[in-house]
Amino acid sequence: MKKFLAVLVIVFLANLGCKKLDDKQGVCACSPIYEPTVVLVVKNAAGTDMLNPATAGYFANNNIQLYYLEGSTQKKLNFYVRPSFSYGNEKFNYYQLNSSDIIRQSSTSNKDIYFKLGEDEPMKLNLELVADKKYQVAKLLVDGKEAVAEKGNVTSYLQNIFYVSL
Repeated sequence: MKKFLAVLVIVFLANLGCKKLDDKQGVCACSPIYEPTVVLVVKNAAGTDMLNPATAGYFANNNIQLYYLEGSTQKKLNFYVRPSFSYGNEKFNYYQLNSSDIIRQSSTSNKDIYFKLGEDEPMKLNLELVADKKYQVAKLLVDGKEAVAEKGNVTSYLQNIFYVSL
């Protein structure tokens, strides 16, 4: 009987811990937090996906640097490379570099972000965020030039997708 009461108390406390204290509708209070990301698709002059391992001369994770400068010190930003995916009937055929740190650093400290591929010179990334939407990117500037933003149906699933041309 003691074990039954102990399990009942644990279930009750877990249920109570996941209740929101406000009246707003939404997900459970213990749901994971979604962080908005910036998604970069890297293409060469011929339009070839340079993050795809099947491409000759592609850039592997250990050949990619994403960072900002604090004084003269490089502070690395987290990222991961995601393979192509399908969304409904639409297939997105490019590998993508995803990072939520780009938006976090740009929105809180307004620092320049640097993106280095292999031995190439680092590219400076600057974000312009939509004024009334804190984490929606209006423009991505790569070395002062506006990167092309994805406009297809896939943006209803994954936002802030930009094409970086080498």
